[in-house]
Amino acid sequence: MKKIMALLLAGMMILGSAGTVLAKEIHVMVNGRQVEFTDAKPFVDENGRTMVPLRPVADAMGIDVEWDRRTKTAVFSETYDPGIEGFGYDIEGKQVYGRIVYMSLSFQINEPKVEMFATVEKDNGEKTMITDRFQMDTTAVVKDGRTYAPLRYMVQSFGYDVGWDKETKTVTVKNYRIQ
Repeated sequence: MKKIMALLLAGMMILGSAGTVLAKEIHVMVNGRQVEFTDAKPFVDENGRTMVPLRPVADAMGIDVEWDRRTKTAVFSETYDPGIEGFGYDIEGKQVYGRIVYMSLSFQINEPKVEMFATVEKDNGEKTMITDRFQMDTTAVVKDGRTYAPLRYMVQSFGYDVGWDKETKTVTVKNYRIQ
């Protein structure tokens, strides 16, 4: 009886691990090109958000990445030359229109808030700094020595469209400015 139980238990363990191996990986495509994750893989967190090691995605998008070890904050930034036209933003009831010439986004580990900074150049050449904080429904985390954050917040903040193919488990990221 003990041998049968041991064999049954061993069989369940083998089948359980086979299911893990057979589970589909999450893929990320940026402007039609697959992002390669060499040492850390995307996953879906307990809030249903696709969490990715953001550096490979940022590299594919041409966005700079800095890590502040002291504050445990990942900062993503991009300078636009020329600026992105047609930007409108409401700051405390005051409308700001112009071109974005600089944008940054900061994720702090285990914090649900994201900080966005943008420099907007008005038609008269005057530059205005815009700061905004918004709440996420999840937090950036460190897993296996890599910083993971929800992909959607980053790519949409930088003006990219994002989609999800449930069957292939593929996230598509496309710069709407590229036709």
